Amino acid sequence: MGSLVEFQKLPYHPADPLPQKTFLQKVLVGLKVVLKLLVYIAKVIPLSIYLWLKSFRCRRPKDIRDWVALVTGGANGLGRQIALELAKVGCHVVVADLDAEASMKTVLELRYYGVKAVAYQVDVACPDQIRDLQRKIEADIGPVDILVNNAGILPFMVSDDYTPENLQRYMNCNVLSNFYTVNAFLPGMYQRQRGHIVAISSLAAYFPGGLYRNYATTKYAIRGFMEELHDEIYLAGHNKFVKTTTAFPIIMNTRKELIDTIRKLPYISKTPIVEPQVAAESIVRNLRINRRKALAPDWVSIGWFAFLDDIHRKIKYLFLDTVLT
Repeated sequence: MGSLVEFQKLPYHPADPLPQKTFLQKVLVGLKVVLKLLVYIAKVIPLSIYLWLKSFRCRRPKDIRDWVALVTGGANGLGRQIALELAKVGCHVVVADLDAEASMKTVLELRYYGVKAVAYQVDVACPDQIRDLQRKIEADIGPVDILVNNAGILPFMVSDDYTPENLQRYMNCNVLSNFYTVNAFLPGMYQRQRGHIVAISSLAAYFPGGLYRNYATTKYAIRGFMEELHDEIYLAGHNKFVKTTTAFPIIMNTRKELIDTIRKLPYISKTPIVEPQVAAESIVRNLRINRRKALAPDWVSIGWFAFLDDIHRKIKYLFLDTVLT
């Protein structure tokens, strides 16, 4: 097992110089690139038409009855509502959360729908606990088919979010936990040729508000993590059977501390707030139709927010000053 710390101490070895190309070789490379672009254009036009026509077709939700779903942070808030929505469509649900008492209350609610439900007290930021969790779930209820990485820390929960200790906790819980759970459960999905991984990012991953650098950074990280994971599954040849969904919720009426703070802040206090159940219904609906990315609730396509990545900041600030003041 290699250590990156030890590797960084080793002498730097520069790569071999790149071979120099002659003028003729450069011309040939340029011609090849032009030819490949023409072939691409010839193929992408009919494909784009097909995908555009396909977008008008109603997708039939997949049947996930008797699938086993693990919802991290499933005791309260959005996680609890996602667990309930999954139980309503026949999923057996595992709740993993630090709040043991609330987890058991959620499990009792889940069993009302006639499904199996168990709870485990777990810190998702601890890889050893995730490995133990995998063994317990498989022994108690069966292998995980749906992984919902919902556990995370919200901004404004303590007086100083930016101490080194708190920043490390943000990264461990909001970002690294996704690596631990995917590493634990994705191989089994490959083996069984069945699975779905859901991650809860945030609209802040497209539209940062300038007020929660710590939180927005982790949600951008989840966005990138899921983009790479989706392509990784494709390159591994399992994309027909193992799907991914990244949800980008707007502000939800969850923790009192969060909502009380938001109501006092510029701009963000004017944005819509929804109940967690509304967002959860949207997330499970998009999971069942294998949608890769979706706003939660999915009032509009998340694609409309893509332009915000590169929009000139003066235009963004004009929007904030005009609409959200």
